[in-house]
Amino acid sequence: MKDKNGSTTSILPHFAQDFINHFAVINKSRNTQYAYTNELRLFFQFLCNSMPTFPSFPVDISLSLMENIGHRDIEAFLSWASIERNNGVRALARKQAVIKSLYRYLLREDMISKDVTIKLDPINVNQKLPKALEPNQIADLTDVLQNGTGLSKDQLKYHAYTEKRNYAIFLTFIGTGLRLSELCSLNLRTTYLNKGCFELVRKGNKETVVYFNTEITEALNDYLQNERQRYAHGKSEALFLSMQGKRISTRAVQNLVAKYMEILKTLGHNTDGFSAHKMRSTFATLLLRETDNLAIVQDALGHADPRTTRIYAKVLDEQLKRSAALIKFK
Repeated sequence: MKDKNGSTTSILPHFAQDFINHFAVINKSRNTQYAYTNELRLFFQFLCNSMPTFPSFPVDISLSLMENIGHRDIEAFLSWASIERNNGVRALARKQAVIKSLYRYLLREDMISKDVTIKLDPINVNQKLPKALEPNQIADLTDVLQNGTGLSKDQLKYHAYTEKRNYAIFLTFIGTGLRLSELCSLNLRTTYLNKGCFELVRKGNKETVVYFNTEITEALNDYLQNERQRYAHGKSEALFLSMQGKRISTRAVQNLVAKYMEILKTLGHNTDGFSAHKMRSTFATLLLRETDNLAIVQDALGHADPRTTRIYAKVLDEQLKRSAALIKFK
């Protein structure tokens, strides 16, 4: 399997190649396979550079050598990654998780006789509350998108050219909870306005249907009928196009979100740290507010682990506290 840089898993030891191949069999996404390959490549190269008994190249590492690795050697790798690569807590936790996963696989397949990673202390990652737009911020954002409120003359010129697309993008974000990559990968042939749904492949190669409301249907229809053909120079299957007629990139959408968050600032809103992912958080808190059902939110977001979804309950609590503080009796 080739990674994004054109390299292959063949530079890994044979047992690590088997591990990555196993990921393909159990339907892990290619992105996950790439990520694990890169993390393991770094780990094995560290062992080759720091362990006197190890060969010069990772591909030559044998299982017998792996049996001689202790948990302190893994901790040394994590310390090196922290100091030399400036890895933060999250990156270190990810590296440790990849190594632990490899050892569990090797032990299960009877390739090794013990799992030294059980001696590793867990790396605790303090989970920050995701940010989400407040209802009044959403109202002002839609006003900016539809009417150009707060835009300069130069901004209005570009706004008039892509306003229907931008409005449809933001409504789709906030109204469906799609990931940034999912939104950019939407296609015309899998967008069903009459049914109010998208068909797409989510994280983990899961084919799914995502439903949307009539407001999004109207916004998408307006964009498709009255604007998309303006810059659809070719026969692109992409739902959302750039001004050059190509599939809109994730970077372009990130820049779009950043631009409108800055505009909201000029209208008195605190939007520091808001990104495209915050649109997904906004959907989650809105859906939880309406349904009071974490299972529904989990399913809508495509989360495999319910613990990932629970954090949005805390976000909603914070919003409700702020709302309660606005109530005055005098």
